Amino acid sequence: MKHYALLISFLALSACSQGSEDLNEWMAQTQRKAKAEIIPFQAPTLPVAPVYNPPQPTGFNAFDFRRMETVKKGGNAPDTNRVKETLEKFSLENMRYVGILKSKQKVSGFIEVEGYVYTVGVGNYLGQNYGKIQSITENSIILNELIEDSTGNWVSRKAELPLQPSDKNTDTEQTAASANEQN
Repeated sequence: MKHYALLISFLALSACSQGSEDLNEWMAQTQRKAKAEIIPFQAPTLPVAPVYNPPQPTGFNAFDFRRMETVKKGGNAPDTNRVKETLEKFSLENMRYVGILKSKQKVSGFIEVEGYVYTVGVGNYLGQNYGKIQSITENSIILNELIEDSTGNWVSRKAELPLQPSDKNTDTEQTAASANEQN
C-alpha cells in the first residue's frame, strides 16, 4: 500500500509541473512589455510676461523721505540743561488751581498737588510737558507746553488750568447753608 500512495503522489506532482510552462511563458512576455522605454521629462515653456512701467506720479507724495529730511530735527526743543522745578514732576491732571494773590504789579497763583499748596508766578514751569506759565488770571492759569511730534520736532500748544474751589470751602459752605435752613 505504501507503493500505491507513493505512485499517486508522483503522478499528482508530474501533472502539476506540465501546466506551469504556459504560466512561465506569460510571465516572461509581461516582463518584456513592462520594460518599455521611458520618455524623458520636458520642461513646459512659459510665455514671457510683458514689462510693466508704472506712470510717473505727479503732485504731492506723502511718502517722500527727502521732504521729511529737509525739516531740521529737534527744532524748538526745550532747555534740558536747566534745573527742573518741583511742579514739573506732576501731570496737569493732578493739579488744582485754588487761588490767586495780587500785590501791586505781581500776580501769584496757588496750586494744590497731593495735599500741598504751591505758589507759582509767570515764567514758572508746570507739568510734565515743559509747560511754562504765560499768564495768571482770576479764572485760570494759561501755560505754553512743548510736545515732541513724530518727526522729532517740538510743537508748542496752549494749556489751561482752570480755577477750582477748594473742597474744604464747599463743605463748610454746604454745612452753613444746611444749618441756616434748619433754623
